[in-house]
Amino acid sequence: MSTNEKLIVLIGPTAVGKTSLSIDIAERFDLDVISGDSMQVYQDMDILTGKIKPEETKGIIHHMIDIKKTSESFSVHDFKHEVDDLIDTYHEDDKVPFIVGGTGHYIRALIFDYDFHDEDDQEKRDLMEKFDKLSTTILYGRLKEISEELAAGVHPNNRQRILRQLIKFELSERISNRVAGKDSNYQETPKYDTFIVGLERERSVLYDRINQRVEDMFEAGIAEETEKLFKEHSLSTTAKGAIGYKEFIPYFEGECSLNEVKEKIQQNTRQFAKRQLTFFRNQLDVEWYDLDEDESTEQIFKDISDFLNK
Repeated sequence: MSTNEKLIVLIGPTAVGKTSLSIDIAERFDLDVISGDSMQVYQDMDILTGKIKPEETKGIIHHMIDIKKTSESFSVHDFKHEVDDLIDTYHEDDKVPFIVGGTGHYIRALIFDYDFHDEDDQEKRDLMEKFDKLSTTILYGRLKEISEELAAGVHPNNRQRILRQLIKFELSERISNRVAGKDSNYQETPKYDTFIVGLERERSVLYDRINQRVEDMFEAGIAEETEKLFKEHSLSTTAKGAIGYKEFIPYFEGECSLNEVKEKIQQNTRQFAKRQLTFFRNQLDVEWYDLDEDESTEQIFKDISDFLNK
């Protein structure tokens, strides 16, 4: 396989040490970084999403950071559309794209080249046929079960708007299942010759790093950053999904202490890291490296070099 069909991906749970190693890899192999993090696309969420600081980049170009306002939605489809173009550009210049991130299903969609339109028309027709048999009241009830927020923006008698929202949700769920590898009827073949570097640490070490990272976020001003976002009342549903945002809401409403918020963020981040590792191990072909081992970084460099030169 020729060099311009290759792709390097660096993954691992939050706080494992991806950011610093990504810079070392980029410097060593003359690569740019394409962020594969679903939340770092948002502006004004620097601390919440753990973005790399400008002084830490060492001049390395970073893509897919700060490209969206917090009021805008962002999906795996949007991510793939943007990054496909970037990958094509790098391959045209005979360079190897370098993806760094922790959002597993975004990475999976790229590697297996999911087409989010091929089956939409037929699936829409199938859904319309199914929904046509149901009353508007039943359809509205189903929409409320999916999302009270969505239902609140639609009149209970507006059948067409209810149908649009339901169909959009159903299609999104089916796509998500395919991307997450849950659709056994959906065959997939990797688009690129991909080398996936997976970073891990002993669990207690990782959890200690997560707890300390959250402590550092509070010292850096996460409370102030989040309060400003909360007062704007304009965050998209996607942006609201950032760990740290929803945990602050009870505090802003006077229902808990700041320390309780911190502990909740630490707990939810640890749980998120566990889910990340489960996904990576079950859904991607990863070469794993334990960063607690002294020789791991040099081994990563060697293996990347071997991959690029094969």
